[in-house]
Amino acid sequence: MNLTTIHKTIVQCAFFVLTISTLSLFAVAQDHHDHGQEMKAPQTAQEHRERAAEYEKKAAEYRKEAEAHKKMLADYSKTVARNPKDTGENAYIKKMRLHCEKYSKAAEALAREAEEMAKFHTMRAKEMEGK
Repeated sequence: MNLTTIHKTIVQCAFFVLTISTLSLFAVAQDHHDHGQEMKAPQTAQEHRERAAEYEKKAAEYRKEAEAHKKMLADYSKTVARNPKDTGENAYIKKMRLHCEKYSKAAEALAREAEEMAKFHTMRAKEMEGK
């Protein structure tokens, strides 16, 4: 693999990371904007069910982001040349691995938290319905 190919791959990955990060920040900002008027505590069983559905959707989105980073790391690792004399991890791969692992771990934690909140709101809806 020549240096041009390596540089192209690095630029592509950096662009991908920047795009995902930007989209994630936009989604968070949009989410806060959308909920700005409705971030009151649910009062009815239906409102609790709706909130549970929102959290389930968020959990799925977080898991999708975590998987995208795992795939990106796997793809990136295939395209970066290893120095045969090097006994350690390629510095570029290590940097990407640390980033992707950290991002995936955080996204998984957010997914678990969203799932817990979905369970809570589902339980509250059932309680309010007397089930």
